[in-house]
Formats: sequence, structure tokens, C-alpha cells
Amino acid sequence: MNSPLSYSHCSHGIHAVGHSTVAVDLTVLGIWLIISTIVYFLFKRFVREKAINRARFFVGYLVLSFLIVLLLIGKHLVPSDLYSNILSEVIGITLTVLIIDRIYHYLSERNEKLHRDISLRHCKTPIYSYCYMWFVIYEPIKATRLTRLQVYNNLEDFYMSDDFYDSIRSFNFANLISPDKTYAQYYSENLDKTEENFQNILAKYASKLSLQDIQRLEFFGGGSYIYKVFRLMNLLRTVQVSSQLDNNPPTPASNLILINEFTQVSKENFQKHFKKLIALIKDYNAVSPPIDLWTIETLNSLTKLSGPNANNYDW
Repeated sequence: MNSPLSYSHCSHGIHAVGHSTVAVDLTVLGIWLIISTIVYFLFKRFVREKAINRARFFVGYLVLSFLIVLLLIGKHLVPSDLYSNILSEVIGITLTVLIIDRIYHYLSERNEKLHRDISLRHCKTPIYSYCYMWFVIYEPIKATRLTRLQVYNNLEDFYMSDDFYDSIRSFNFANLISPDKTYAQYYSENLDKTEENFQNILAKYASKLSLQDIQRLEFFGGGSYIYKVFRLMNLLRTVQVSSQLDNNPPTPASNLILINEFTQVSKENFQKHFKKLIALIKDYNAVSPPIDLWTIETLNSLTKLSGPNANNYDW
């Protein structure tokens, strides 16, 4: 028979073990909460995914990590006859949620890619208008432009060249393209149309595109500083013409002061802009059929509907 002393000693031992188990469980739970908080801030700061993807990854981490914590401490908190049933239910629910999440993610990614491809194909006309404008500023005479462009193998070589940069900087936007319109006014109006085209695409597909694609369409839809340079030159030319009206006789157009704000744009910033344009064209070409690809040759040659591909367009 056990003595009262031995029974008391055993009881104290059981209580000590119980307190120790609770302390360990609380420690494990506390460590999990601390690690989860750290992981949350790491996800928020360093994971460069869309917000919905960051949230999905973090929720996945929470579910899996909590399942591990439950395996470690659950048997101390739940009666043993219920523990196995609860554990199997939690594992089943977790697997179901993860499978459904993967299916949803797959469908979402597929739909986003579909809408992205469609929006890029709709960029065909504004890309052409924008690129051809720069070709004509680079060299207004078509025959001479064809000769000068033969030096370059692709659009990247052309847009990154010193020849292109220097040619744009030497162009006089104060000259007249017609009796009542200057180059500054003409190209500013052209950019307004290009901006509108990009904005229309953005308005149609913004809800279905990634943040990066939205920012790119906004950039070419009027967000680029180059748009402001053209509008400033148009303003300066308008002021210059107005000042000539008070002269008697007015100064001949050939003697008007040169206007070209690109002389103030550094080569680094100039090329930074066209690197973004080249990236857009590459993405457009990646989703377009061969007949619609934009290259240095096709962009410079499509001035009218002629040639072997003239009847291949969808009317």
C-alpha cells in the first residue's frame, strides 16, 4: 500500500509535469505567433507579387504552420478520443482548401494571360503611330530614311544609337509642316491621338491586367515626360508666332528661332524611355501572328495598304 507521503509526492509530480506541458505548449504557440508576424512583414516588404497573390501565399503559410502547431500541442489540449478525429478533419479541410485555391489560381492566371494578350494585340495601331512619328522626325524624307535605317539590324539598335538621339535633338519643331501648322503643333496633336488610343485600351482591360501592365499603358497613355516635352514645344511655338503678329513686317518663317526641348533631355533619360517602348513592342510581337509583327522594316514601310499582305487584313 502506498503511504500518504508517496501519494503526495506522486501528485506533486503529476502537477509539475502538467504545468511543464502547458508551459511548453504556450511557448510553442507564442513562437508560432511571433514567426507568423515576422513572415507577414517579410511577405509585405519583399514578395513582389500582386496583392492577391501575397495574401494567398500568406494564408497558405498560416494554414500549414498552424496544422504543424496543432500536431505538436493539440493532443495536450483536446481529449485523446477526439484528437484523432479533429486532426483528420483539419487535414481534410486543409487539403480541400489548398486544392481549390490551386484550381482558382490556375483559372485566374489563364484568364489574366488571355486578357493581357488581347490588350497587347490592341496596341498594334498606337505602337505603329508612335514609332512612325519618331521615324519621320529622325528623317522626314522617306528615300533618305530608308538608306539611313539600313545600318540598323533591329529597333533596339536604332533607338539606342547616337545617330537617332542627335537627329532628334537637331530637329526644329518651329518649322512649318503646312502653311498654317508647325511641327510642334502637328506632333502634339498626333500624340494626343496616340495617348487616347492607349487610354482606351487601359479603360477596357484595366480590371483584368496586372499592376505592371497597367503602369505601362498609363506610361504610353500620357504618363511619360516626353509627352510634356512636345506640349511645351507647342506652347513655345504658339507664343513665338503670336509675337510675330506685332511685327511690321513680320519675320519670315525661315528666320524663326529654333525650338527643340530635347536638347535639354539627357541621353540616359532619352534611352530609358525607348527601352520601355522596345519592351512593349517585344511583348506585343510575342502574342501577335507573323503578319502583324512590328520590326524596323515593317514600321517604316506601312504607309499605305499595298503589297502582298494588303488583302490579308480582317475587314
